[in-house]
Amino acid sequence: MEAQRNINVNLAERGDRIEDLHLDRVVASQPEIGPTPPDGGYGWLIVFSAAMYHITVPTVLSLYGLIILKAIREEDHDEGEVLKLWDMDIALVPVIMVIIRLLLESWCRAMVKIFNMPRFIALSGLCLTVAGVLLSSYSTNAYSNDHIVNIFSGIFAGIGCALTGQQTDIIITHYFREKLTMAQRIVRMAPSVGNCLVPILVGYLCTMYTGDVVVMIYGAIMMQNCLFLAAYTRPLYIEKVIRTTYNMLRDAAEDEDEVIFSNQRQTETQNQVQTNPTEATTDPAHDDDNTDVVVFKSRKDAKEILDPSVELRENRSSQEARFSSDFSTMFTDAPANRFSSDFGALDVNSYSRISGYRELTSIEQEVPNPQPLYRETTINAPQNSLIFSAEVTPGTARRTASLKKNFITVVNMLQDLNFYLYTLLHLCTTFSILVLGVVFPPLIWEQNPSMNIWSVSTLIAVAHGAALCFIMLCVVLPKSINQKARLCAAFCACGALGFYGITLTEQNKSFLVVWCMFASFSTAASNILEQPLYNSTLNEFDTTATMTTANVVVAVSIMIWSLAYNYEYRTCFFIASLLQISTACVFLASSFRRRRQ
Repeated sequence: MEAQRNINVNLAERGDRIEDLHLDRVVASQPEIGPTPPDGGYGWLIVFSAAMYHITVPTVLSLYGLIILKAIREEDHDEGEVLKLWDMDIALVPVIMVIIRLLLESWCRAMVKIFNMPRFIALSGLCLTVAGVLLSSYSTNAYSNDHIVNIFSGIFAGIGCALTGQQTDIIITHYFREKLTMAQRIVRMAPSVGNCLVPILVGYLCTMYTGDVVVMIYGAIMMQNCLFLAAYTRPLYIEKVIRTTYNMLRDAAEDEDEVIFSNQRQTETQNQVQTNPTEATTDPAHDDDNTDVVVFKSRKDAKEILDPSVELRENRSSQEARFSSDFSTMFTDAPANRFSSDFGALDVNSYSRISGYRELTSIEQEVPNPQPLYRETTINAPQNSLIFSAEVTPGTARRTASLKKNFITVVNMLQDLNFYLYTLLHLCTTFSILVLGVVFPPLIWEQNPSMNIWSVSTLIAVAHGAALCFIMLCVVLPKSINQKARLCAAFCACGALGFYGITLTEQNKSFLVVWCMFASFSTAASNILEQPLYNSTLNEFDTTATMTTANVVVAVSIMIWSLAYNYEYRTCFFIASLLQISTACVFLASSFRRRRQ
């Protein structure tokens, strides 16, 4: 019984000790040690709100694909005519939206971190996106093409998507740590759900209303996301634990009086003065500045406290003119005071009269252009010349350190294999999503002119729904999938097969569904695998540099592709298949090389 009681006491003490060492009670300057996110609770509401946003907003590409199809059908086309990308000017909206979103993601991420207002930034981005979509309703048919309207529509929508998307990515990391991977995968899988629902909704609206009305209705549907984005708020542990704890520490530091000594020998000096005051009096004054101590008790009613030996030395030397300001004997035969600073009658271009250590400033004479208060001596200066020290200001030092840090980051990034893998996968995934959303609906109608808009939208929904059954498996896969290069190569090879199969199939609807299923599954799985490659960089600064550079490369590539030529619809899918097979080969080759984890 006694042993059992001791065990219970030890367990209780151990439990108290563990509870006291809980990270919520630790305040540190490093982010690795600090309050623990709840990994659930209100965070799941954040994930649900983010998923609802990604169901309706990123799938706006499918909206414009069906609107382009509706505009093509309303315009007279000859049988067998080959359709091209820029036949409808409204195709500018989704292309510019993707480009602007890529270019502004890094700036929006910095803005999100600086302002720390999740609800305001998320709702602002949503309003900009809805404004861009509503503005594009003025150019929905073949007879009202307006380049200016479409360009500004794409810009507004791209800015809004970048703001809300980056706010969503950051706020999820505030609520999850252990389950962060699963939460991110759920959010990234949401667009696949939207690809199943949005085509059915838009296809039905297109059979009932004109193109401009359909776009305005969908904009109103997107605006309902404000009910979900209003749930974005900072976690309570950030508000109560971190801020309260640091405020308490700061207040405590301000109230306590601090005594700081500049030299450990100060204690020895005090003891010597107290034990033998006469010896300290007869002893010559100490000229060592290391023993000078000036201590202030507190910020309020500050009073200078001098060490007895220092006070004795100051009283003794007060009778001597240590810092003379008599400037009359500077150029006499008498030895000059080495601390004198009368240079009113001195020609600054002539230094033959200066000898030894002297200052070069006069602050007591009124001259039109006064000299600086202090300048370097000319003891070692060449004759008839002036030497100034290369003083570095704090601002210059910070800028120099920032440039060095940026240079080191760029060098490390360019030497990292993960950067190239992430950039290539990002380009392949973004281009594939753009082509599959915007170009696929009119291509189906081109290959099957007998189909109407409702049948085309149904075929697209069925294909994406079949792919969703496989995409859901990516959520439950373990974290070890993150670093499997061969698995990513298999997904890209599957996508290459799907995109190339779409270019070959003409009138067989079943094969179109199968090929679209492969293409949709590949793009969604690759989008999920982008996150581990993005997180595999060294630190936050390297992560930002990697994301910025990769986004710029992808945006410039898509811009060059869109401006280079007016491609046929099949050519777009053929280019996507080439990108997929190239990415698969690169990832397969990298799997045989040891990469930095």
